[in-house]
Amino acid sequence: MTNKKEFIETKNHERFKVKSGAIAMIRTLSAKQDNTKDMSLDGNSIDTMVQYCQIISINKGGLVLRYINKNGRSSEAVELDLLFIQDSICFTYLKNVPVKTVWVSQVAGNTSSSDIKTIQRDVQFGEMTLHQESQLDRFIEKYTI
Repeated sequence: MTNKKEFIETKNHERFKVKSGAIAMIRTLSAKQDNTKDMSLDGNSIDTMVQYCQIISINKGGLVLRYINKNGRSSEAVELDLLFIQDSICFTYLKNVPVKTVWVSQVAGNTSSSDIKTIQRDVQFGEMTLHQESQLDRFIEKYTI
C-alpha cells in the first residue's frame, strides 16, 4: 500500500518541459561509472550499458525520457545522471539516482528500420539524498521552461 501511495503522490507534481541541452545518462545497475572507464569503445561494450537520453519533461517525482533503443532492453533496473550541456560544456547536476520504470512505449513513425526503435520511458525517482534533492530543485529551476 505504501508504494502505491508514493506513486500517486509523485503524479501530483507539476511537469515541466526542459530547455534544449538537458539530457539524462542512464546505466544498468551493473554498469557503474567506475566500471565503464576501462571498457573498449571499439567493442561497443559501453554502448550496450550506457544510454544518453533526451529529457522530455521532469518533475520532483520523475521524468520522461526519449532515446534510441539499440539493444532491445528497456525494462532493466537503472540509475541516472542528469546533465546539461551548454556551449560544449557539460554540467552534471544529479548523479547515481536510482529510478524505477513506470511506463515504456515505442514512438511511432520515426524510422523505417526494424532494428532501431525510438523509446519513450517514464521513470519515477527512487530515494534521494538531501544533496540530490537540492540538485534536482536547482536543475528544475534553471533548465525548465
